[in-house]
Amino acid sequence: MSSATGMETVEWVLLASAFAAQKGLTYKDATRMAGLDVTAEAKFVIRYRQGIDATMQVECEGKRYSIISVEEQGNREGLELLVRAV
Repeated sequence: MSSATGMETVEWVLLASAFAAQKGLTYKDATRMAGLDVTAEAKFVIRYRQGIDATMQVECEGKRYSIISVEEQGNREGLELLVRAV
């Protein structure tokens, strides 16, 4: 999408709505993040959905989060999303 000046603009689009459980971070989560440059602030657990990756964002109760890490739970049972507020 371009603005009136011809500059490229970024616009987020809703991919899907999902029920999620917001969970606190565990020691295991913190140690898993140790090798990354950013640290997670929260964790969401959702049903498995193909195609979710760290280029996406999560919105919950009007607050937007960048996905830092996506980890599959079980055999395509769910996804654990480690996120950081934008």
